[in-house]
Amino acid sequence: MTLFRRSAVGVVCLLWALGCSHATSRHSSAGPNTGGKLITAAQIERSGSNNAWEVLKHEAPMLTLEEDRNGNPVRIHWHGRSSIYLEDAPVVVLDGVRSADWKVLSQIPAGQIQTINIMSGIEGTTYYGTNAASGVIEIHTKRGPES
Repeated sequence: MTLFRRSAVGVVCLLWALGCSHATSRHSSAGPNTGGKLITAAQIERSGSNNAWEVLKHEAPMLTLEEDRNGNPVRIHWHGRSSIYLEDAPVVVLDGVRSADWKVLSQIPAGQIQTINIMSGIEGTTYYGTNAASGVIEIHTKRGPES
């Protein structure tokens, strides 16, 4: 009976080790898929956009940006499934300061933007807490505070 237990424990440990090594090697070779994107000043200049909202329309295919008939921002959300009950707009962080409203994107001139870092929900909650579960749009301006 004890020989059976020892062999069973050995088999379980072997299977566990094989399972973990396969998962680790797969993630290390392919790299994590964060779902985010970094938009540089050169990309912003090439896009010909006037403000951050237009930059995101041209350079961020993972986001859906909706406007009214006059071109004013109405809604921003991630492509794919979303909730009709919960607000799923990403949090906007401008030079390290969290903005109260995402509509500020239409007021930031594109010429003043150094980079825009778009983070997925998982990455956003890691850096900004649970309120950023819908992702983060992190904007660094050329005149912003040096971090």
